[in-house]
Amino acid sequence: MEDDASAAARIKLRQLSLLRDHRDQYFQGLAELCSETVAAERCTVYVVQPREHLIRSWAAQRAEGGITLRIGEGLAGQVAATGETINVMDAYADPRFDPTVDQRLGYRTVSMLVVPVWSADGRRVVGVIQALNKRTGVFERQDQVLLEHIAAGAASIIEQARIGAE
Repeated sequence: MEDDASAAARIKLRQLSLLRDHRDQYFQGLAELCSETVAAERCTVYVVQPREHLIRSWAAQRAEGGITLRIGEGLAGQVAATGETINVMDAYADPRFDPTVDQRLGYRTVSMLVVPVWSADGRRVVGVIQALNKRTGVFERQDQVLLEHIAAGAASIIEQARIGAE
């Protein structure tokens, strides 16, 4: 049986899909949904741009100017490269973490939950969803499951954005 948080997230994701033709609004709403669902201070939605070997934020809460990383750079870039979810309790203790964005934004990342967004055929990562700083404690397995469900529900729109950006 589906829990309340998962059901609520699925309903909100369906409502967001009505904005699919308004990508900026859709991605901003997606970032807000993710941060609300897992009680994160901030959330970023990245779209993979394989030709440029980059990931670019299409929505980054409280990050003016957006964020661009090389695939493999930082934790979000690692997820784009490997397709594996990363959950860290202390970002600065993880050697894969790149503090450059924190320094530019005047922010301090502590905990991170980063999940891949898979293409419809399941063969490649088309996006990355990153949640920062759980408001109460650390990100748990249930948070990961919720973000992965949201990522699966948003995959087709993220994939379309990726194709449109090439």
